Amino acid sequence: MALGILGLCGAAPRLLLGALGGVLVDRYNRKRLLILIQFCSAIPVLIFLALYTFGALEFWHLLALEVLFGSIRAVNPSASQSILAELVPREDLMNAVSLYTIGFNFARIVGPSAGGILILWIGIGGCYEVFLASLILSGMGLLLIRLNDQRAANPEQNFAREFKEGFQYVWASPVILSSIVAAYTFSILIVPYQRFMPVFAKEVLEVGPEGLGLLMAAPGVGAIASLTFLASVGERWNRAWLLWITTTVTPIFLILFCLSPVFWLSVLLLGIVGAGQVSFRTISRVIIQIEAPRDLLGRVMSVFNMDQGMRSLGSVVMGVFATIFGASLGLALTAGVSLIVTTTLFYRLLGKKA
Repeated sequence: MALGILGLCGAAPRLLLGALGGVLVDRYNRKRLLILIQFCSAIPVLIFLALYTFGALEFWHLLALEVLFGSIRAVNPSASQSILAELVPREDLMNAVSLYTIGFNFARIVGPSAGGILILWIGIGGCYEVFLASLILSGMGLLLIRLNDQRAANPEQNFAREFKEGFQYVWASPVILSSIVAAYTFSILIVPYQRFMPVFAKEVLEVGPEGLGLLMAAPGVGAIASLTFLASVGERWNRAWLLWITTTVTPIFLILFCLSPVFWLSVLLLGIVGAGQVSFRTISRVIIQIEAPRDLLGRVMSVFNMDQGMRSLGSVVMGVFATIFGASLGLALTAGVSLIVTTTLFYRLLGKKA
């Protein structure tokens, strides 16, 4: 329960402030905004270190600091993804977004293992000292980036009108709207499956902690493999069809994983699930960066990134299904619902385009 509440405190600011942050991304210089986010993110980490060092840390401190940290970082995904379009030519966007996501998934594989080792070597306080240093160094590293972005804030602009413009553009763009609806569907009905891997490792596959580690790592490995493929194909594939394929393959293989009684087959199936899930997000981000006007890119990207905040809601939905029907059947049912929603969505979209 404590971990669930802590996760909610971290995700809620992204959901509540993400779309509002998109206005800031479009209004201000994105490089300066990213630098400010990195340095400000160090503040709650520094407070944590002080409380921890002096033995005054309590649970409510963690909740408050998580809300503060999540609020500061709410703008970060939109700003960091929007700035890619200013760093590389249009024809290289698929490669750039793929490489960006490869780095993220590599960290997702290596990070937990490295964290476990560092806790043993330097303790919890030492880990947070490394975290604090990394935030400061990343902010300093961003200072070296050169952008041709000369936009300046206009105090006469209307914040509410700019916020509304982002949603109006999304609503009028069928491909972008479809990818965003599919992303929300995935976040509620697919993505939280990883939270339930301990149940599968212990009760379904009976493989223990070592097997759990492989189950958790498999989606990341599949993601890196799929991103390497996307970086190589570039613009040669129809993006709308790729969206439909990835939103179909991912829930199907999650259902097959839920039915699998064999450990190594389950690992393979999870690798394909991770490949489909990350490929979908990568293609969606490329579509948004190509289709959306530069002055609306941050707002459109922020609407898309609200799916990250919906994962907490997805954990509750998937938890209810797993409680009522059991882990295997419960997750298979949520994946089935996702398959129906996305298939209907892209059938109508591709049917109209045909």
